[in-house]
Amino acid sequence: MKTSSIAKKGALALIAMLSANTAVCQEKLQTSGDTIHLTLDQAIRVALDQNPTVVVDSMEVLRTNYVKKQTLGNLYPQLNFAGSYTYTIKKQTMSMSGMTIQVGSNHSMSAGFNAGMPLVNVPLWKSIKLTEESINAKRETARQTKINMVSTITEAYYQLLNAKDSYKVLEQGWKTANENLRIARARFKNGLGSEYDTIQADVQVKSIEPSMIATKRGIELATLNLKIQMGLPDDYPVTVDGSLEDYEKQMFSEINLNDLDTTLNDNPVMRQLDVNTRLLEKQLAVTKAQWYPTLSLSAMYNWIAMGNDFTGNDWNPYSTVGLSLNFPLFQGGSRYYKQKEAEVQVNEMKYTKEDTKRKLKLGLQSSLNNLRVALETINSTKANVASAQKGLSIAQKRFEVGSGTTLELTSSETALTNARLTHLQAIYDYIVAKNKVDEVLGNAYNQYIQ
Repeated sequence: MKTSSIAKKGALALIAMLSANTAVCQEKLQTSGDTIHLTLDQAIRVALDQNPTVVVDSMEVLRTNYVKKQTLGNLYPQLNFAGSYTYTIKKQTMSMSGMTIQVGSNHSMSAGFNAGMPLVNVPLWKSIKLTEESINAKRETARQTKINMVSTITEAYYQLLNAKDSYKVLEQGWKTANENLRIARARFKNGLGSEYDTIQADVQVKSIEPSMIATKRGIELATLNLKIQMGLPDDYPVTVDGSLEDYEKQMFSEINLNDLDTTLNDNPVMRQLDVNTRLLEKQLAVTKAQWYPTLSLSAMYNWIAMGNDFTGNDWNPYSTVGLSLNFPLFQGGSRYYKQKEAEVQVNEMKYTKEDTKRKLKLGLQSSLNNLRVALETINSTKANVASAQKGLSIAQKRFEVGSGTTLELTSSETALTNARLTHLQAIYDYIVAKNKVDEVLGNAYNQYIQ
């Protein structure tokens, strides 16, 4: 219990901190007992802060920056200190004119500094450009992950709202059915109704209960899914407030289908492919640079001492400076074929981009069509709810005065419940379709991505 309490306080502190430090989020965090009430904005920001995939992508950008600094370090002078000691076990012997002479000394010691730096190194310069493009690739990957995460959280959030709203509709239908059952029993008791009417009303009540149980389980699963996507432990007590109908009031002003930019310039997949194309072109440039000569500068300052014992040896300094030119002439054709391989990869990427863009446009068109259908369905189901509500009111009055039948009443109740559920589903379908459009366009979540 103590651990659970600490976890709840930790979650509350985390979300409160994000809410307090975010200018976009204007709503205050609400709690009911130990339950944390989340807005969509708070859920998204917690997910972007806590989800392991998002965190790893951000760390990859940082890691690639370090790789770039490593490569840049090769442009600067390299300074080393070195020392060596050699003991001669058997000296070299030379014979000349009948005389035998031993050459060398027992102990040889040297120590000193050596330095070097590249003056002309085209492959190294191209590699630096390659690492810069690698950073852009990692940033695009992180951006794509964030867009996918925002889209996933949005869908999970409204899925939970849909489940909760559906349960409220079923609960309202159940209460109405219970009230009708009470009236039927009273009419039967007073001799104004038949037992069949009472049985029918009772069946109507019991027929709604399994759907309520299933929907309640759906709420639990949707809540768990939201917490998992946010990167929170499954024992965090979170919930969401509001309803899909609240979203319905503002959704018609959120998007103008005729003004949408369908060029896919901000699509995360296309941007990733653009960066990958530039990355392959930089790799091709590095491969071509292997044909160029390299020129390096080197310098050395050493001390050396030689003798048959460790005492009395003089350390004699000497120094050198020089240039080193390396011109690769022949390597068995490996550079040539490596360059050809890189050229093929660049050409492959061009075809991949064309095919991907074509498929994305088809998917975008499909999502836009779903959006239009959802809008028309919302208007239709809204009118249907109003008609079903009016029909139920008439059926209830007819039943109360004895001119209506139980079958007529239960049919009206079922029709209203189904109409409300269909209306909620239409709103949710609209949200999902709009979310897919936003995800494909890639420019609807800038307040989170930037």
